[in-house]
Amino acid sequence: MKIVKRLGFLAVLAVVVVGVFMGMTRMHILMFGNSRYYQRTKPYSTSEGLVNQKIYHKNTLRRLTVLTHGTQYTGNTGLDEVATHYKYHQAGKNISNFMGSDGVLQLYNESKMMTTPMVRDAASFWNQVAGHRVVEVVKTARASDEVIHDGKTQAKYIGGQHYDGTGMEFFPANWVSKGFTATEDLDNREAVLIREMGHALGIPNLGGGKVGGNAAAKGYITTEVMGVWETGPNVLPANRRGIRSSRMDAAAIALAGISWQRPRKLGGSMLTGQKAVLYHDGRVTTVQSKN
Repeated sequence: MKIVKRLGFLAVLAVVVVGVFMGMTRMHILMFGNSRYYQRTKPYSTSEGLVNQKIYHKNTLRRLTVLTHGTQYTGNTGLDEVATHYKYHQAGKNISNFMGSDGVLQLYNESKMMTTPMVRDAASFWNQVAGHRVVEVVKTARASDEVIHDGKTQAKYIGGQHYDGTGMEFFPANWVSKGFTATEDLDNREAVLIREMGHALGIPNLGGGKVGGNAAAKGYITTEVMGVWETGPNVLPANRRGIRSSRMDAAAIALAGISWQRPRKLGGSMLTGQKAVLYHDGRVTTVQSKN
């Protein structure tokens, strides 16, 4: 009986502790607003979008921007201004990131739709593409640049990276998993998370055209996770094998890296096209590239 009472006491105590933390979160938001809780690092872009000119020679920048062109349904030709004028722009506007002065995106997760293991996998995906630690999952909201969380909306979209102080937010009620296997559903959710994390790093859409929107406009599914990625019985067979990084992803993060407060040289071995990062069914691995 004593053991049962102790277990009961511990269970009640656990509920109380969880309640206290949830109450503290709500109190913090009521006192300081979402922008002080969900997004501690403000969106950043360099003055006039001008990037660091010491990391890459213009010839290298030209090669990187060519890699981001892709095809009609992948790429973003609007990034060409990096090579011509050292400006990291999309449609004439600066591209923001949330890296902070340390050059590492610190994320804290409260989302149930995007679980913490999923967040860690997405961080590992980008760290391996970058060749350096550029994303880290931290243990407290206070230590983060952004808090990943769930919310509700009358709109129909799934959620993503916001720039108004509400951090990275997702809407579970809008997620449709009907018709997908458990593995396909997990891969699809991870693709959304990887893409939104890419936006937080300062990578724009890579779905074709000047602003990367061609694929979305045509309803075309791409193999590029920064485009319009989906797996399932009626889409690209390649996507059924998982989310595979490309030289385009490596080039995109290399360009984004020179627009941060602490500019960094990124992409490394992934730019050679010999290896790729693969996420599939809860695992992140390095594989031989097919590019």
